[in-house]
Order: sequence, then structure tokens, then C-alpha cells
Amino acid sequence: MLTSRTPAKIESVVHSKIRAVLEDRLGESPTIRGIDKLNATLGLSSLDLAVIVAELEIELGTDPFAKLVPITSVRSVADLVDAYRKALLPDANTPEPDNELAAAMQRAERRRTRKGRK
Repeated sequence: MLTSRTPAKIESVVHSKIRAVLEDRLGESPTIRGIDKLNATLGLSSLDLAVIVAELEIELGTDPFAKLVPITSVRSVADLVDAYRKALLPDANTPEPDNELAAAMQRAERRRTRKGRK
């Protein structure tokens, strides 16, 4: 099981599992990039993806597709990496607050209050 949970380590594990399936099927180890489409570029079938996800669940100790991410939204290597990052690094997925938006909303609320609208 993965002990060091960093974005780079998660990406490395996902890439290695994809590479292992491709080596098994093709007998070669292609370079894997985030932009590669799992089916169109790499030629992975839905069965290949199921094998990869099962092996990742064992290795990483989580299944992001149970509650967080619909499996149908995973099209590329980067999508698969992001699904596991969301599951394993939930704090890293919290968006930064949009201070400009918050300030604009406060100004709009003050204008509505001054004009007697609420």
C-alpha cells in the first residue's frame, strides 16, 4: 500500500499500473503522458481499465469511483490520476477562496441594502 501520499507518487503509481497492462498486452513499455486517452491513444479496453482500477485499489487502498468520481468521466491518464488524487489528497482539492468574488458580492449586498431592496 502507498505510504507516501504526494501528487507525484500517486501519478507514478497510476502510470506504472497502466504501463504494466500495456506491457502485458503489447510486449512493450510505451511512454505514458497525462494527455494520452486511455482508449483512443493507448488502446486500452474497458476490461483493461477494470484491471488497472482493481490493481490501483489494492496498491493505493481506495476506490475513488465509489463516491467521488464517476468512472465514465475518466477518459485520459490525467483524469485517472486526478481521481486518485481527489480520493487520497482531499485537502489539496479544496479550492482557494475567490476573494474578488466575495468582495464583489459584499458590495452588491450593500448597494441593495442602501436602495431598500433585499
